[in-house]
Amino acid sequence: MQLRQSQVQGDRPCCPVDPKHAIDHHDQYDRFANCQELTKSKWIPRFLCRHCGHTISVLPDDTLPYRAVSAPVVEQCFDAKAAEKEEPPVSENEKGCLKRAWQRFTQRFDALASVLGQMMQLRQRSAKRIWTQLRRLGNLERILKLLSKSFKTSLLHDYQCLRPWSAPRPGG
Repeated sequence: MQLRQSQVQGDRPCCPVDPKHAIDHHDQYDRFANCQELTKSKWIPRFLCRHCGHTISVLPDDTLPYRAVSAPVVEQCFDAKAAEKEEPPVSENEKGCLKRAWQRFTQRFDALASVLGQMMQLRQRSAKRIWTQLRRLGNLERILKLLSKSFKTSLLHDYQCLRPWSAPRPGG
C-alpha cells in the first residue's frame, strides 16, 4: 500500500486494517526523483505490519506514484495546457514524461467523475475544463492526497498499491 507523507502522523504509518497492530520500519527502495536523473535518488521508506504481513510505502507529497516527474512540474504543465499558454521550459526527457502524463489524464475522465462527481460538475469531458475544476480543490499535492486518502485512487491511474488490504484470515 502507498500513503503520502502528509497522511502519516509521527514516524511511521498506522496499519490500515487495525491501528493497534505494530508497524515496523521494514526497508526502503530508491526511485528516480525526476525524468532528468540518471541515477535513482529518492528513497522511499517501507514499513511492515507484522500481524497482517503487508508493507506500506510512504511517498513524499511532491511525488506521483510510478512517475519520474514531480508534482510541481506536472502542475505547471497542466496549468499551462488548461490556460492554453506556453508550457514552462523543461528537458526533452521531461517533455516525454509530461506528454504521457497528460495523455493518461485525458483517459481518466470517467474514473475521476465517478469519485469526484459529488464535489465537482464534470459533465463536459475536456481535459482543460476538468483540470481547471480540479485545481479549485488546491494544488496537485493536495489533489493527490485527496484522491489517495478519500478515494483510494490517483490522478493518472487506479494503482493497486493505493487500495487498502483486507483483514488477515484466521490462522493466516
